[in-house]
Amino acid sequence: MAGDWIKMRGNLWDDPRVSSLVDATNSSEAAVIGGLYWLWATADQHTENGVMPGLTLRQIDRKTGIAGLGAALVEIGWLSEKEGGVVLENFTEHNGASAKRRASDAQRKANSRNLSACDADKTTTDDGQNGTNSGAREREEEEKNPSSLRSEGKARKARTSPKAEITLPEYLDLCKAENRKPVPPDHPIRAYCEDAGITDEMRQVAWLVFKDRHIVEPGSKVKPKKYADWAAAFANSVKDRWYGLWYVSDEGDATWSPDGLQQRRVLDARMAKSREAEHAPA
Repeated sequence: MAGDWIKMRGNLWDDPRVSSLVDATNSSEAAVIGGLYWLWATADQHTENGVMPGLTLRQIDRKTGIAGLGAALVEIGWLSEKEGGVVLENFTEHNGASAKRRASDAQRKANSRNLSACDADKTTTDDGQNGTNSGAREREEEEKNPSSLRSEGKARKARTSPKAEITLPEYLDLCKAENRKPVPPDHPIRAYCEDAGITDEMRQVAWLVFKDRHIVEPGSKVKPKKYADWAAAFANSVKDRWYGLWYVSDEGDATWSPDGLQQRRVLDARMAKSREAEHAPA
């Protein structure tokens, strides 16, 4: 119906909901993502709104070769049963003709920005020099003063070396020691949320859930996740709605989901307790 391609996220492998599907079906990420591909590709060919008449949970299990996948999809909210078939929840946000058009437009704009950035890189360096001749000038300077150029090169390499992967508690401790926010005020995710109609409160609730999911209690057998860039990981969780806290209405507005309303109450309760503690008698 909508075409011969479907939209699948590059970080789907690490989505906590995919991990839940793997645990529920006792399978693997490769098997589950393959099953999801079949389901979404089939829906893309046969529906514009995610409604699949005649398809059952048992058929999904048989066609994907993963026992219990259909029920597990219902459990995490990606699928629901209806009389005579199933419904892929939020299908039009990611696939279908309108979603693909939005994805293509976004990719085209991103490519345009990247091309502009590449042109700028070709003409000037970080210090404003002409990029075409800067390499020759550096070689001339190195011949005149080799020790200073080598030292500068080492410093530049140190500044651009990849960051080590750490746990979220380690990252939060680092931010506290350096007196900076875990998600910087100028991080692109803030502008993204504003453009997407995601409110500050929604972003705050998303951060609350993100922290809760990635801070492992002492003694737990769960291995904590590690990232080199926790702010980027949080941004991905917001863009891809890892926790299903909101959905986009037909009018294009971000609206709280039932799970989002529940988590918002948790945030309100924690803030109220914090205020009580601040004003409690000594």
